Amino acid sequence: MKTLQTLSTDPYFNLAWEEYIFKHIHQDEDIFLLWQNTPSIIIGRNQNVFEEVNLDYIVSNHIPLIRRNSGGGTVYHDLGNLNFTFMTKSKGTINNYKLMTEKIRTALNKLNIPIEFKDKSDMIIHSYKISGNAQYVFKDKLLHHGTLLFNADLNHLNQALKEKQHDIESIGVKSNRSLVANLSDYTNLSIDEIKQYLLDEIVEKDQVIELSTKDIKKIEALKNERYLTYNWNYGQSPKSLIQKSLGDYQIKVSVRYGYIEEALIVHQQSLALNLSSSLVGERLFPTDLSFLKKKAPEVYQMLFT
Repeated sequence: MKTLQTLSTDPYFNLAWEEYIFKHIHQDEDIFLLWQNTPSIIIGRNQNVFEEVNLDYIVSNHIPLIRRNSGGGTVYHDLGNLNFTFMTKSKGTINNYKLMTEKIRTALNKLNIPIEFKDKSDMIIHSYKISGNAQYVFKDKLLHHGTLLFNADLNHLNQALKEKQHDIESIGVKSNRSLVANLSDYTNLSIDEIKQYLLDEIVEKDQVIELSTKDIKKIEALKNERYLTYNWNYGQSPKSLIQKSLGDYQIKVSVRYGYIEEALIVHQQSLALNLSSSLVGERLFPTDLSFLKKKAPEVYQMLFT
């Protein structure tokens, strides 16, 4: 098992870094990565941003949202969270989440941390979720990655991620919200000590791969061409229909590729024609529609909170 080290905590760079390593570096080797991001929302490949995330909250708190390649639900990252990645060609690993989390659980159990596997893809301690996991396949190789909440800001996590929505129709994969806790409640070690401990347990000594300057340039290009774009992060959301009411307003908004296709705004039982037409063709993003905060705050709230 080999590893690579990143000094970056930029979530846009790190997702590009992870993808580039998976598709281009030491294809016949098993690789294990540990990495951290500054505060960010990481959404599953087939999810609908507008169902999953309180966009007003993350924009107001300068928390970026990035879409990953793997399926599964939306997760919150910050420097109190440790991300792990396994890359392998081994047989019997696809959809075998219990097997792919075994090394992590075994290592933490040695520290008397009572982490265990639950349901399809979670690791828990005393019914509290500590880790969510996801996978994707490229050619004949599997990427399995997951989170380890260590001392993450659970307030940000709970505020940024929405409860299940019943007034948005789409075929997007829905997240399953769970009660969460931090690993720091169960150990006296620091996150850096846990990180080094996991590396020592899982990776053989002197098995660190170094990326070239050319590799880094290609990762930066991937970051700019995909992970920094609205089209990838928001526009890849499945087509959706938002139908809500609040106060004197009712809305029916159709969204495709992250843009508003149709909008029907009713105010005090009358069609607000000018307001409705002003939304058509706009990106469904808080800063693009910030005029609604003064003009129709209820509409803004229904769209973005």
